[in-house]
Amino acid sequence: MIISHTHRYIFVKSWKTAGTSIESALSQHCSGSDVVTALGDYWFNRDEQGQWIHRSMNDDGFSQHDSAEAIKGKLSPEIWNGYFKFSIARNPWDRLVSLFSWEARNKPALKPVRRWYHRAGFPFNEFRARRELFREFVNGDWKTNDRFYVMDGRMCLDFVMRYERLAEDLGELCRRVGLPEVALPHLKSGLRQGGHRYAEYYDEPSKAIVAERHERDISLFGYEF
Repeated sequence: MIISHTHRYIFVKSWKTAGTSIESALSQHCSGSDVVTALGDYWFNRDEQGQWIHRSMNDDGFSQHDSAEAIKGKLSPEIWNGYFKFSIARNPWDRLVSLFSWEARNKPALKPVRRWYHRAGFPFNEFRARRELFREFVNGDWKTNDRFYVMDGRMCLDFVMRYERLAEDLGELCRRVGLPEVALPHLKSGLRQGGHRYAEYYDEPSKAIVAERHERDISLFGYEF
């Protein structure tokens, strides 16, 4: 999350939308009293060359994924109303597969397990097992990204970038806030295993659950499965 007093913008960082890459790129142009929330020093927060490119500063009282309402409550009306506010949206079905892959890093219950009969020689279809775990995950407790750009039932930001056209929208953002061209690093990549398209994870019931919970993303941004 970034509050740039230098360029008068607020970046509300949504979940699983390449927000860390955008934050890292924009942080290179922050200074002084600008707010950039800190990241953990993990391999997935480094660029393709393994370099640490994120610059955190002055983040006391703010968190990486504060909601729009939480950020507004910590700022003066002059800043919230006067700054250019933006976030990022992503196809909800694709986003949920990404969220599942992220959660599976540290949760054994979300990882396929070879049974005794697989060790005895019975074929093990890892993706089929992962897909079954994913469909259980869809039925569980997970949050949409509404809180990052919807407040009181309405869009509360000036601009929502699309994950699917991130470089293009980043260029548009830079033009709007008066930044020079910004290079986009690729962070937190390589966590989805097997190279399968998001559509391969779904059956009709799981597809419908995501559509119902992400009703706002679909209506606001026209996403389709």
